[in-house]
Formats: sequence, C-alpha cells, structure tokens
Amino acid sequence: MKAKAKDEFVPRALREVWEWKDSIYQEVKHLQTDQALHEIMRMAHEVAVEEGFVPAAPPAAKVAETPAKYTAKRKNRVAGSS
Repeated sequence: MKAKAKDEFVPRALREVWEWKDSIYQEVKHLQTDQALHEIMRMAHEVAVEEGFVPAAPPAAKVAETPAKYTAKRKNRVAGSS
C-alpha cells in the first residue's frame, strides 16, 4: 500500500482558514504590528457589518442611573459627615 501525503488528511475547512490567514498577512505585512492589528480589526468590522452581525455604528453609550433609594442614603451620609 502506498503511503499518502500528509496534506491529504487536512480537512478542507482548515485549508481554507490557512489560505484566509495567509491572504490577511499578505495585505498587512508591510505595516507595523499595531497598525496591522488595527487594519485587521477594521476589515473584520466591515465584514461583520456587511453580514449583519453588528450595526454599522456602535450604539451610544448609556450611563447607568443610580436608583433613588441608594442616592438618598449617600446624600444623608455625606451631609451628616461634615
């Protein structure tokens, strides 16, 4: 029986991942590490928006409001400590 090459046992999906990683590397290999990471994140965000995984613009940040029962206790403690 003839020995098979190692590549024959590599799943197609894994080969596709390797090709994808190589193509990303080829696009950013001329950049500094921090710039390359920023570019990769930018490209990933574009794809995520196109595929509908995330909104185009991040939602506005909302600051949580402290419930009134905690605010009243804090005001009394601060007023009484002076």
